[in-house]
Amino acid sequence: MKLKISILFFFLAIASFSQNEVFFLKDTSSLLTKETVQNASFKIVEYQILEKHTKATYWFKIPAHQTESEYIFRIIYERIKKADVYQNSKKIKSLQQERYLSYQFSREADVYIKVQPELHSYIPFELNSVENSNLREKNQLIINGFYYGFAFLVIIYNLFYFLLFKDDTFLYYSLFLGSMSFGVFIMDGMLDFYSLSTSTINFCMILNYIFLAFFTSKFANSYLFLEVHYPKLKKFTYPIGISVIVLGVLFLIQDKYPYLLLIFINIFVFSLMIIYWSTAVLLFKYNIYTKILVFAYVIILLSGIDFFILKFLGISFINITPVNIKIGAFLEMIILSIAVLYRMKALKEENKYMRSEIVNYSKQISLLSKTKREVSKSNLDDLSFREREIFDLIILGNTNKEIANNLNISINTVKFHVKNIYEKLNIKSRKEALNLGITAS
Repeated sequence: MKLKISILFFFLAIASFSQNEVFFLKDTSSLLTKETVQNASFKIVEYQILEKHTKATYWFKIPAHQTESEYIFRIIYERIKKADVYQNSKKIKSLQQERYLSYQFSREADVYIKVQPELHSYIPFELNSVENSNLREKNQLIINGFYYGFAFLVIIYNLFYFLLFKDDTFLYYSLFLGSMSFGVFIMDGMLDFYSLSTSTINFCMILNYIFLAFFTSKFANSYLFLEVHYPKLKKFTYPIGISVIVLGVLFLIQDKYPYLLLIFINIFVFSLMIIYWSTAVLLFKYNIYTKILVFAYVIILLSGIDFFILKFLGISFINITPVNIKIGAFLEMIILSIAVLYRMKALKEENKYMRSEIVNYSKQISLLSKTKREVSKSNLDDLSFREREIFDLIILGNTNKEIANNLNISINTVKFHVKNIYEKLNIKSRKEALNLGITAS
């Protein structure tokens, strides 16, 4: 009995897997048509399509299957906006108001899908029955709602802290987080969900790249006090920021080389992030909140480099997907939010200590000044009447000759009294006598 059940489950698993089998063919010369491709030799997709940028066309074949269920083929990458789908030589239209490019069809005959990537040959996809596909999409939208809701709350809290504590770091972190979250929003295909035009989506994407580069810089400078530690760093970061703006404008106003422009935009943006992360590493030993930044920042940094740069080059070390990006961004939000709050607490304690030290120092200076005045007054009381007369004339700026004329005594007598005054007051010059006179007064 157990053997029969095991065999049944085995065949059910094979049947289920065969329903979702997809085959592909790389048409290097882009010469195949919907008629000629049916005689071409396809091979099964074992993992995913990820290759360097070429002008090749990729064909996918979904074989016919005996089932009454309809299926949805979805390319889960928002940069692929267009494909041609054929069944029985008839073209199938894409579904509307979907996050990603999606097509629905029956399995009564083979389905052929033609994809010509404009940027790079990264074509992740999924094939499921309509019921399973809609359920997966519904669950994904729920997860997205949780993620964006949480990000919104973190942004609001940081803006509130900024208004409460007047610390610019909270403001810049909220703006940095807003830019990063909107980038994830675009990557998630949410703008396509609202049926926005490609040009509008591209404009939002480039604008977000610029904001992300700018607010990354402002947040890192404020958080790490880079104006104090590395004041010359701007000489390196400003040209990178300007390059992002120039390349972004070129991407929007012309249609040539979109692949190269976008990959260089990504390289420059992540170069800024690497520079600021490196400065945090250099300042690692200074305090705990810098250490937290080093570990938190590296999560989104590595995942972003893999997804936005390495995949453009046709490679991937850790196979980052949009879901992984969101998980990394979620963890980064939690850790960095704690770090920013801890930083404020640490700085508050440092400021409190500094204020206490300043007060103590002021008290010591005041006590020292008072003691000096008392000592000075005591020493002046030791002077004779004639010595005090001569001392008063000294601090008024009179020379020995002028003092002799004023008191009607010889200049040698004046010198004798000046020598005694210096000894009694423990001074060596008229300048010290002047300072002593001011202190005593």
